[in-house]
Amino acid sequence: MISLNGVKMPEVLRTLDYEEILAKNISNFKVLVPNWQPLESDEFTIVNQAFAYNELHLRAEFNNIVKAFFLPFSTGRDLDYLAFTFYGGIKRLQGSYPYATYEFTLSDVLGQDVVIPGNLILTDETSNYQAKLLSDVIISAGEDKASGIVELELEIKSSEIKTEIITTPLPFVIKASAKDTFLNGSDVESDEEFKQRILLSMADKSTAGSEETYKSFTFNADERIEDVAVRSGLKPLLTYVPLFVGQDEVGILAALTQVFTDMATVEIFYYSQNADSLMQERIELTLSDDDVIPLTDKLKVAQATQIPFSVSAELKILPNQETATVYSNAMAALDVGIKSLKQIGTDITLSEINEFLKVPGVKEVVISEPTSNVVVPNDSIGVNSENTITYTII
Repeated sequence: MISLNGVKMPEVLRTLDYEEILAKNISNFKVLVPNWQPLESDEFTIVNQAFAYNELHLRAEFNNIVKAFFLPFSTGRDLDYLAFTFYGGIKRLQGSYPYATYEFTLSDVLGQDVVIPGNLILTDETSNYQAKLLSDVIISAGEDKASGIVELELEIKSSEIKTEIITTPLPFVIKASAKDTFLNGSDVESDEEFKQRILLSMADKSTAGSEETYKSFTFNADERIEDVAVRSGLKPLLTYVPLFVGQDEVGILAALTQVFTDMATVEIFYYSQNADSLMQERIELTLSDDDVIPLTDKLKVAQATQIPFSVSAELKILPNQETATVYSNAMAALDVGIKSLKQIGTDITLSEINEFLKVPGVKEVVISEPTSNVVVPNDSIGVNSENTITYTII
């Protein structure tokens, strides 16, 4: 992941130093009135101070305007405009709709199958929120109920809203009732997430098939995706084709065909805490577009395998320290550190855990779990489940 944290402020920004501005104003005023001496009670001093404060605020306003045109510092709607205008029309992801299981019940049992059509519209009691049935639901003959997945048309991570009023006209009487809370959605893309995707989007304009290109399009498919890794099948030919003396042409051709098939396969692994079949479908649909995938590539999309791990450790804290502060700092550093390692194919090492926990005031870190480095293959991701951190004062 590309970091913008170390980017320095552009030199075009004005320095916000009131005392420097005031000194400059007084110096300029003395040129106009050579015999004037600045005194606190003097009315000209008050005027110069007022002008200095005014210039300070103007400089701050200017700085804010300028920052809107620099990617690392732009935010909100300014960032939206910057991305659309200067980065090829890329737009902020508006989040994903959450969904829930709904049960549909007939008023009477019928002698034939009843099909409740997909895209059936449902609303809440106030008609402020709308949801739709994602696919057909069939109530079999002799049955009075069946379940289906309903999607709330609101970009939000989760919601307690119940949309149980059917507005689509139907030739039969049916009742809808929510069996679950709407879950597995996502909020509108944050500024930091958007900036990362903007940087990745530059690969979209390069030759199709690059690693960054596939990453960019995969992230674009669903706002909930947290990490993406791309693995190609490019390996030395001799690894695949051991040519034996006397091997016939048919055998060689078959071997070479398999080689180039394997080499053209691009594996894309993604991770999301809320991964589901809809996410898989969105990714596959996005990547199957002719503008994305080269003719020579064969894509394989799969969720990254989760490797759970937990951390148990004892902190040896030096005496005469603010123990609570030291412990709190260590827990915060561990949380930030583990999040930085939550990437597909990234190992979690004991030395890194030790580094996270050894904040100022900690003499030694004794790690009991994990007992060794957590090795994470290229198709997997380490997921932290829980941490138990204790301390003693030495």
